[in-house]
This record gives sequence, structure tokens and C-alpha cells, in this order.
Amino acid sequence: MKRTSIALLCTVLLVLSACGSRVSDNEAGSGQGLNAGGAQSGGDGSGGGGDTKNKIGTLENPCSAAKANGAAGSAKPAPGVTADTIRIGVISDKKNDITPVPTIGIEEAVKGFVAMCNESGGINGRQLELKTYDSQIFKTDDVTKSACNDDLFALVGTGSVQDQQGVSTREACGLPEVGAYSATPERSTSKNFFQPVPGTRSNVFNNGPCKYLKKKFPEAVKKAAVVYTDVPAASSRGLATKEACIKAGFDFVVDKGIAFGEKNFGPVVSEMKSKNVEYFTIVSVVPDTAALLREMKNQDYMPKVIDLGQQYYDEAMAAEPAAAGAFVLTNTTPFAEEDDTPALQLYSEWLEKEGGRPSSLGVQAFSAGLLFAQAAASLGNDLTREALVAALKDIHEWDGGGLQMTTDPGSGTHNDCFLYLRIQDGKFERAFPEKGFECDPKNIVKLSKEYTTAG
Repeated sequence: MKRTSIALLCTVLLVLSACGSRVSDNEAGSGQGLNAGGAQSGGDGSGGGGDTKNKIGTLENPCSAAKANGAAGSAKPAPGVTADTIRIGVISDKKNDITPVPTIGIEEAVKGFVAMCNESGGINGRQLELKTYDSQIFKTDDVTKSACNDDLFALVGTGSVQDQQGVSTREACGLPEVGAYSATPERSTSKNFFQPVPGTRSNVFNNGPCKYLKKKFPEAVKKAAVVYTDVPAASSRGLATKEACIKAGFDFVVDKGIAFGEKNFGPVVSEMKSKNVEYFTIVSVVPDTAALLREMKNQDYMPKVIDLGQQYYDEAMAAEPAAAGAFVLTNTTPFAEEDDTPALQLYSEWLEKEGGRPSSLGVQAFSAGLLFAQAAASLGNDLTREALVAALKDIHEWDGGGLQMTTDPGSGTHNDCFLYLRIQDGKFERAFPEKGFECDPKNIVKLSKEYTTAG
């Protein structure tokens, strides 16, 4: 069961949270891979490097040593807040003995944000203190209980593949959360939860990617296949994907749930081959998906279109020969465009100082830190949880200074954008659009039922 939970729980939910992204038009370029050119200081506060006095890309730096004027708005100090510090926490999946998970890199991204913010003076002169928690795939509720008892002001940059766990615990203790992403509808719609790229709803879906592939490969999508781990989180997301793509004109001839821990992909590949599947998508983890693609090559069969979600924006996937030509979604500015994206340079610089590994979800965690800082800084000395939530609800345009698509985190409006990379010669290259992200409110479609982990 361990094996399963991690494998397809992770993937499924992350894949679809990646269905939207919009970056400012000046962040164009041709993608190459996860590792882009080194960060270089712009020297004017708007570039990369360590000069963050005034700007983080296109964003005014919310971190500053300038003390807020006026008395505190509450006679009783808020949890986690003193005259000189603000205590926050981050929950993410770190240690497990089964398989790499897409949340690796989140904790280091938040550590990098905290170090950057503190070097800039903190939030209105208050230094940030960070407490880290390892949810280990199966312990999200356990560590949420610990966070509730650890005198925190808020959770910031969190990301766990089974994040439907711990929701009621967090709500009951009144702890606000600015997560890196939401893996499940239960988390995305929970009380006082915010994220830089809103998505993962139970009854709506961004099918912009489906419409793009239908236009580009009209015949291939008539023989489509969807494969997912046969666990609630993964299967519900896989089935939601299927319905959303059917609305775009797909015809699925294979719909397959893989049993927990299954490593023999021969039968499902044989089924796809026998039915002449030409479009293939999967909700799983990188190692298992790579193994399935290798089995396709072993059987001398490869669909015309391989469509992968955000968690596959991973060097290991690009390095897999059987993945050549696969489309991969991303919510954030491609790493190969770092030279033209000062905010991404800053993320990479501070991530490297923390010994972290670059990941698209890590970028979202850094963006979540900036979102939290902007809301908290606007409060001056009225630093209460209630005021923080109100300030976050008032932020209706956000791109993290150029790190990601422009979204409305305050309203939690589902993103309507997407960007496809494609694996070519062991690297990720921009496939569509030529620059920025492709966005259209019509991409958001209503589903016929509620797809949740409860079934």
C-alpha cells in the first residue's frame, strides 16, 4: 500500500494542478532543460543575483527592514508573532523508501525564500523563523497536528501529495495556509487556504491542453488511452482528465487503473497496442512512467502523442530515451528562460544556497512565500491571522514577479492557462505557445460529477 500511495497519489494530483500558467510576455525563449544559465545580478535591484532591495523581477520586494508605524491592531499578540519575529511553517513530503516524489525541492525553496526575505530586512522589520515538517506521504495529518501546537502564524509554501489529510485539523486550529499548490479538491477548497496557482477543483477542469492537442493531432485523439494508479486520489484525477478531454473531442478506447505496486506494464501496453492507441496520458510518478514507456519500446509500439503533467518536468524524465517527443505541462516559467527572468534567477540563487533541486513546484513554493510576504507586509502592525486572510483575499493579480502565470489567488479562481514543453534530445524545449502562456476563460469546463478522493 505504501508503494501505491506514493506512486500514483503524487502524480495524479500534481499533473493536473499544472494545467494552467501564464508568464509575462517578456519571458520568452526556447526551452532547453531544467538547468539554465547562471543567475547574474542586474545591479539595479530588478535583476537576479542578491540585489533585492526594490524589485523581485516585476514585483516590488515585499520584504523590508522598515518598521511599520502605529500600534498593534490587537491587544493580544497573534500566534507566532513577536515584536521582532514571525514564525511560519512548511509541510512537504521528504523522506520515504519507495520512490522519488514531486514535492522534493519545496522545503528548500521555502528556506531560500525565508533567507532572502530576512536578508532584505524581514517583513516590516520582523525576521522570519521557519519550522519544517516532513509529511512522508502518509503523515500529513500527524504533522499538521504538530504545526497547530507549535505557535505558528501561518503555513507557507506547503505541498503534500495526500493533502486531503490534515484539512480539518488545520481548519480547527485556525492556521492560515499559503500553499505551493493543492493536490486535491479537499485542500484547494478548504477554509483560509490560498495558493499562487489556483486549481484542482472537483467539478471544473482546464481542458485547454486537450483542445490544443485535438487541433494539432485530430486523428490521434480518436484513439486515446488514460492510465492511472488505482487509488482514489489518482483515479479520480485520471477520470476527471478523461471527461475534460472528451469534451474537447477525444475518444478513449483504453481507461486503465493499475493496481497498487504493479510493476508489470506488459499487459496494459499490449492492450493499447492491440487497440491502436495513438494518444496516451498517465497519472503516475516518473520512475513508473519511464518503465511503462520502455515497455512500449520493447513491444515495438509507441503512440503518436504522449501527454504528461507538471510532475514530469524532471531531469530524469528528459533523460529517458523512451520519453523522446513527449509533451510536458508546466505552470511556471521554463527554467531554460532563466536568463530573461530575473525572478527565476533569484529563486535559483537562493535555492542553490539551501542545497535544493530545481523543480516547477519549488518555484510555486517560492512564489507562495512572496504572496504571503506581500499580504503580511500590507498589514503594518495589525499582524493577526484574520487580517492576513483578509489581505490575501484582496490580492487578485499575481505572477510572483514573473515566476508563473498571472492568477487570482484572492478569489481562488481556477487558472485558465497552459504551456507545453516537449522533450527533445534529452532536454525540455518550449512547444506551445511561442512565448508566455496560452490563456482563455473558455478553457474552464464544467464536469458532470464531483471528482474527489472520496469517490
